[in-house]
Amino acid sequence: MTIDPQQLAARITRDSASNLWFVGQALMPRKRRLFEAAYASMRIIDDFVDDDFLTAGPDERAARRDSAQRHIDLWRDAAVGSIAGGAAVDGLSARDTQVMAALRQAARSTDLPDFPWHRLAEAMAFDVAEGTLETWDDFARYCDGATVAPAIVFLYVLQAHPEDGEGLRAGLSATALTDQARDMAVFCYLVHIMRDFAKDAARGGQLVTIPEVCFAEHGTNREALSTAPERATALLGDLSARAERRRVAARAMADSLIPSLAPVEGRILNALLSIYERLHDSLKSDPSPLRNREPLIATLRATLASQLGLALP
Repeated sequence: MTIDPQQLAARITRDSASNLWFVGQALMPRKRRLFEAAYASMRIIDDFVDDDFLTAGPDERAARRDSAQRHIDLWRDAAVGSIAGGAAVDGLSARDTQVMAALRQAARSTDLPDFPWHRLAEAMAFDVAEGTLETWDDFARYCDGATVAPAIVFLYVLQAHPEDGEGLRAGLSATALTDQARDMAVFCYLVHIMRDFAKDAARGGQLVTIPEVCFAEHGTNREALSTAPERATALLGDLSARAERRRVAARAMADSLIPSLAPVEGRILNALLSIYERLHDSLKSDPSPLRNREPLIATLRATLASQLGLALP
């Protein structure tokens, strides 16, 4: 039984249960279709790398590395072609082909930029190559693909103006979108790393995407913390301080951007950042990687659902 491409994109986005999905429910239908198609197209490659490739054993990863890289290249070409309205690319799975069809449909009559998909492909290729983030500068460059790229798409959707028919236009340059997204994306990413540290460390050290210098400064390594994440409290305090600097810049950006957005989009942006600010407050007060933050997240979402008029899942 086939499924409508847009319904599939919506399901993949919903199943992610991400904070972007949560606040994205408040978007007007046209914008929501574009957001869901774009998000789903990025999610499928991220899941391929994190849940399929990186969780395999060392020998299997080595044997599959070249084919995994070719898959990333194929995914990138399919996404970029879909945004441009081109024909479907052969070689993807039936599900991924449908996701690209949703992106093709949703991106029609928009000025959605394709550079975020190129940047995400670079980050995914780095992961497949099992490259090493040695310094915080390496981390920043990696973030431009791994987390800034999806944030750029979300901010594009928030700022795009409806035109006649199904058109959406933002008229923003790559530099402007990147500057808007960078601090917020990196702040949220650091919060994710802190929140999920114990889980990701247990799944494999390569899933904890912080630079080697951070481990060295705290006299430990990935292998040690994968079996004893409770020893990461001081390291997580360091990450929290770095997140604080990004948080201040992200809030300043959001506060300057919100007045130019439509009322709903302004509330969406504020709600998204607020979730991470409150979660960061919890992490600052108790950085233990073993603390369960899910009750707090549920409470935050319930409050924001009321503010945005959303139904909780």
